[in-house]
Amino acid sequence: MDKKIFFYAIAILLVIGLLVMTFFPNMIYAFRDSGNSAEDKCNPPDGQTLEAWTEHMSHHPDIYKGCL
Repeated sequence: MDKKIFFYAIAILLVIGLLVMTFFPNMIYAFRDSGNSAEDKCNPPDGQTLEAWTEHMSHHPDIYKGCL
């Protein structure tokens, strides 16, 4: 009986985790980038060119107002 409850608890936690990752897919990136300061957001991340990053920022003028 105790093993059954344990497995149900693990299954429920896995389902909750999958639901969270489904509804908030970019949450990992938000946690990873949460330590960046305001001036870091203007610099292109690793693997992106300055031109590509500038184009990306132009699509989000409210977020990157000070960078454009």
